[in-house]
Amino acid sequence: MIAIVDYGMGNLASVSKALIYLHEKVIITNDKDVIRNADGLIVPGVGAYGPAMEALKAHDMVDAIKEFAASGKPVLGICLGMQLFLDSSEEGAPEGELIEGLGLIPGVCRRFPNSETVDKGMKVPQMGWNKLVDVSGSLLKDGDFVYFVHSYYCDVKDSSDVAAYAEYGIKYPCAIERGNIFATQFHPEKSGEAGLHILEKFARRASR
Repeated sequence: MIAIVDYGMGNLASVSKALIYLHEKVIITNDKDVIRNADGLIVPGVGAYGPAMEALKAHDMVDAIKEFAASGKPVLGICLGMQLFLDSSEEGAPEGELIEGLGLIPGVCRRFPNSETVDKGMKVPQMGWNKLVDVSGSLLKDGDFVYFVHSYYCDVKDSSDVAAYAEYGIKYPCAIERGNIFATQFHPEKSGEAGLHILEKFARRASR
């Protein structure tokens, strides 16, 4: 069983439908006991970093996610979910401050620099298809095109945690893999066959 964390800020139905299409057993939940007993966990996310962390705290999900990750069972963060896996974020924070994240992966979530995007005619947020490059992650394939919607990117501290990069004004980490922890800045559930293959490989990890 794969549990999808319901904290009010994610594409729950889309992720669930993709997994059901792959004939996986899935449950959308904010029940800590259900999460604890799941074989795999997915943390989706759409929206802003600060409200997302507040929602996780309000649903008492912060420790549940951390404990699941520490258990060694596979956990996947999607879009904002990937950003929440980092130590902190600039998004919504007062000048010179950061909003604390889950701290599963060292790094800071930062806004795309205007000097490399907006000033050169590139729209922020990035919305649409982009290519995976320099892929090293076991769930991914170099050169695949996947679907992005985001204004902030993950500035990952240790390059060994980066599973793939993408380019949008800057070259930035768009996927993470560290042991049982996986995350994608893009939406695999919206990325056609490439995305389904990623979810399928994750589900296989969960069924081991």
